[in-house]
Amino acid sequence: MKKTFFIYCLSLMVFIAVPSWAADGKALVKSNKCGSCHKMQGPAVKTIAEVLKRKAPDLFYAGSKFNKDWLVKYIQSPTVIRPGGVVYTNNIKLNGDQDEPANLLKCASKLSAGDAAAVGDYLMSLKDATMKVGVFKKAKIKKAMARRVMMKGEACNACHSFPKRGGGVSCPTFEGIGSRLNPDWMYSFVNHPQKWDPKVWMAKRDLDDATLQLIVNFLSSMK
Repeated sequence: MKKTFFIYCLSLMVFIAVPSWAADGKALVKSNKCGSCHKMQGPAVKTIAEVLKRKAPDLFYAGSKFNKDWLVKYIQSPTVIRPGGVVYTNNIKLNGDQDEPANLLKCASKLSAGDAAAVGDYLMSLKDATMKVGVFKKAKIKKAMARRVMMKGEACNACHSFPKRGGGVSCPTFEGIGSRLNPDWMYSFVNHPQKWDPKVWMAKRDLDDATLQLIVNFLSSMK
């Protein structure tokens, strides 16, 4: 009888303790209405009209795209990653001869550390099974060469902003990109952006593996 009572008490303690460390990430995503801005299920949109209605990046392949540590921190305190908004043309205003972004929709997510960890676990489970993993090879690179390829050869700075060097605001900043994104996903996206977003305005480039590795190693170094 005493043994049975002891087991009952132990089970009750575990049951009571569970909610404090085992929040349901999927339920939190639903209750916080993340799906009202983010596309949580594929496939990606296929028309310009659908793209123009986009409020926030797709998350149905978040587990392939992001690094978990960064994702959990971001969910607790979101920052601006896309200076011109998700769809730049929806957020610009004319100031003289210059277009300036305005009326940006900021992420309202400010979850507790525990809830953010649970949501992070759930989002990391959303993967694209077709993405090849292990393709990125970390290596020592000449950053000056990588910067030259990206800024002069590919003109990445026309749309993306480089740390301390500036650049465009119509696409995500490169500030902190090495902490933010999975290098295997970066390799896949740079190689073929339309695989992930059929109507994305980033052009598909004909780059060999050596150049792709150089670019992704450089991006990965921006922590």
